[in-house]
Amino acid sequence: MDYRESTVSLGITDKLVCPCCGNQQHRVNSVITYSFYFFEYLPIFPVKRDTRVQCLQCQNLAEVTNNTSDRKRIFSDFSLAFFNKLRLLSTFTGSIIIILLLSYYFSEEQEKHRQSQVYIDAPKVNDFYYLDYRNTAGDRRPHHKYRVAKIVDITGGIVSLTYGNYFYPLKNSLSDGVSFGQSTNVSYFENQRQNFSYAELDSLFEQGFIYRVVRPEFTAIGRNRAVYMIDGNAVTNAIVLKEKWHYIPGKRENTKGVAFLKASYIDDRFEQAFALLKQSAALGYAPGQTNLAELYLTFTDLEGSRDVQNAAHWLFQAALQGYQPAIEKYRVICQLEEACDIEDFYRALNEAGTHYRID
Repeated sequence: MDYRESTVSLGITDKLVCPCCGNQQHRVNSVITYSFYFFEYLPIFPVKRDTRVQCLQCQNLAEVTNNTSDRKRIFSDFSLAFFNKLRLLSTFTGSIIIILLLSYYFSEEQEKHRQSQVYIDAPKVNDFYYLDYRNTAGDRRPHHKYRVAKIVDITGGIVSLTYGNYFYPLKNSLSDGVSFGQSTNVSYFENQRQNFSYAELDSLFEQGFIYRVVRPEFTAIGRNRAVYMIDGNAVTNAIVLKEKWHYIPGKRENTKGVAFLKASYIDDRFEQAFALLKQSAALGYAPGQTNLAELYLTFTDLEGSRDVQNAAHWLFQAALQGYQPAIEKYRVICQLEEACDIEDFYRALNEAGTHYRID
């Protein structure tokens, strides 16, 4: 903390008489003592403010206290009063700037928090979660504070996350790491998945463990490639937008069914999507079987129940073909159903000669 003075001339007054020489011409100065902190040349807060008058003839200098008739006579002139008030406002320049900066920062943080809540309530694959480990139990070392997680799958009401392999000491270093493209490295995320319900994610967000959610933008690069970006920086590797078309039974029906699901302007889009995906599944197309199973898990009947049995059936059919997304989804719903034995599932895959991996 430092203290300094500045002197500003407010003008000339003829309202006073010098006690030394009788001259009536006096220069009026405003002397302000500032406190400085952090900003070397920016006044943060005025500690003291005095008014001094100096006789132009004999140079006699005198201070004018606030509660004197001399002060009232001096500032009875409009010009002196105006500059006096204007200077009073400028003495708080540093404080005003700091308040504005803090207001902008907190308003921006509140907007990010509100947007994160929207993403928590309606998660999507590839959403990035920024995690704060400071208040969690465990034997983490002091610099193990912040971490990234990413949504890799949503099965019914279960969201699957993979955690990053790296911890960051500061929030800024986490954001910088994502911006610099660290998440595009093959080994950045763990292979193991962590499953959460929507309610569990909302609880973790309220606790502050998830302190920010970012939804990358899907951006085309070149003619037939695209990446997911955050703040203009790629956070995933490039993917092919349109692969060369080969006729595969059920593929066309699956493509049309998924398109109907995205067409929010069509009233009966779910009914049409169901019909097309059922055709795709019946033709043995694994992605179509998986998408049909997801519809069975997502939508409820009149009694509010999900058709888990049909969903498991079609996921099992797709899994037998070695379709890894179906295998992962089947594992998720198997954990939720007491009658399901995951070892029986693996045994069936092995007997069918299916190639698969378990992370």
